[in-house]
Amino acid sequence: MKDLRLKDFVEFSGINAKLINTVKKQSGLNWVEFQDYLENVSNSPCGAAGGFSGFVWYSETSSFWRKNRKLITELMQEQADSLGENLLSMVLGFDSLKDGSFSQEEIGRALFGNFNEDYIQIYNTFAWFALEEIAYRFSDFKYENE
Repeated sequence: MKDLRLKDFVEFSGINAKLINTVKKQSGLNWVEFQDYLENVSNSPCGAAGGFSGFVWYSETSSFWRKNRKLITELMQEQADSLGENLLSMVLGFDSLKDGSFSQEEIGRALFGNFNEDYIQIYNTFAWFALEEIAYRFSDFKYENE
């Protein structure tokens, strides 16, 4: 297997390079370690909820959301478009939001409104989405380059 380069992954993934780099930075890992980290996320039956460095505590994930909201929202919108759904409908289907703890209105406010401490769990889900989507695309990238 050839060495996998971050630059090549960014190009392959179609995800904004800044978002990939901020996820990598949040993990605290170098590129070689980050590759294993992404594989572990994509192979985890719980996804990001499996407990991955930089994405464990609400303080980490809500801060990550606040700093990267625009990039994460753009990625979510691209995903919704590719599925033929509107953004809010797609987000309402996320496993961690389907239990009814939050109303559609609250999720919409978390997505489009000002930061609100009451929505920390929702912001956590959004941060996890970014991590998981990058991990899944890395898995595809690695497969294509084996």
